[in-house]
Amino acid sequence: MKLSSGFFLIFAALIGFTSSTDVSPCPKSKSKALGAGEVSISNCPKSKCILKRNTEASIQMKIRPERDFHELTSDIQGIILDVPLPFPGYYGTSACPHIYDEAGEKKVGCPLKAGQVYTYKNSFKILPVYPTVSLEIHWGLGDKQGDAACFQIPAKIKA
Repeated sequence: MKLSSGFFLIFAALIGFTSSTDVSPCPKSKSKALGAGEVSISNCPKSKCILKRNTEASIQMKIRPERDFHELTSDIQGIILDVPLPFPGYYGTSACPHIYDEAGEKKVGCPLKAGQVYTYKNSFKILPVYPTVSLEIHWGLGDKQGDAACFQIPAKIKA
């Protein structure tokens, strides 16, 4: 239970945005790697997220799907010692309510059209009960046929 809570905390912190965050491509994803300026996460000043308990984190991500997506599901996991642990309450949920136009101003939801730019925005609370732990955050948005976008980033939950 502690590991799941820790992953959720890191996941939550990744969701915020303040400035551009450097992210790595997901190893098994065939989606185009996200570049500089396409992901912004609060408390992630470049390449490592520091997530403080009892705060809220936000994420903003630009998505340009290479094919049409009728639905979009969240694949959000914390990876500790190469073991992926789904974030409870977020893993497997619909990402459609968090899809906006390219400017990030108007909710557009799903479906997503190939080649069009969208903005994904979300936020999560980092609860005080989450343990302090270092992990890798895996953030994917896609369907059963593959990802529209996916990235990974190291993170640490702090008291």
